[in-house]
Amino acid sequence: MSRHHSPNEKTCLNCGNNFNGNFCPKCGQKAGVERLSVAGLISETIHSLTHYEKGFFHTIWHFLVKPGTASINFLKGKRKEYQRPVSYLLILTGTYILLHNFIIARFHYHYYLTRSTTALNFKEESNIFLRTHFSPFMLIILLVSAFIIYIILGRNKFNFIEILTLCLYGGGTYFMMLTVSDIVLGVIFKVNIISMNVFIWQTILSSLYNFWFSFDIFKRVRLRLFWLRMVTAAIMVSLVGWSIMNYFPIIWMKIFG
Repeated sequence: MSRHHSPNEKTCLNCGNNFNGNFCPKCGQKAGVERLSVAGLISETIHSLTHYEKGFFHTIWHFLVKPGTASINFLKGKRKEYQRPVSYLLILTGTYILLHNFIIARFHYHYYLTRSTTALNFKEESNIFLRTHFSPFMLIILLVSAFIIYIILGRNKFNFIEILTLCLYGGGTYFMMLTVSDIVLGVIFKVNIISMNVFIWQTILSSLYNFWFSFDIFKRVRLRLFWLRMVTAAIMVSLVGWSIMNYFPIIWMKIFG
């Protein structure tokens, strides 16, 4: 005998359970999961200031090792198991900033000049400014990268807010990797974490993870000219990131310094 379905019955996008009401009794996800939008992202930002989800470490692991699966699941509505994107980015960025500054102060790391001189030139001052205000510049790069990925890879499949949301997850995961890097290099091996060599390592790490993140998502959506678009997006993101890192601190210091 077939089961009678209520006209108000809903199907949970997260676990597939059929139910009545506003929340799935099996997994707890909210019934009305809408497509991501500007209003939804603003609501998520407000929510992020007061909530910490149970799936935080689950989110880190999945967006590190299989970001494509996690991204597609999230966009399809399977969201209960993941930390919300804005709070994910804020928590991991805040953790990185606090720990980064603590390690610098605890181990007395300083920026050292590569040549002997009695005074810093303007370029060297801007480099110091960049490495002591690294996180805000990374957030600018994240926004620009989201736009580039949307234009080159995502606009036929996703809206911009969906791409930006996925980039929030990617950015948060990258800050987690920076946190681990600071602990390993700065605490265990006593390497100056604001040196040029570490900055180069962070840039390489960013490029590698960005490529892996984009590849694992877009290989699943059958894009035409996939590899050409992937390589073009990777080059554009790297060039824009390099330009922001090299010229924005100089522009900022000339205007406000």
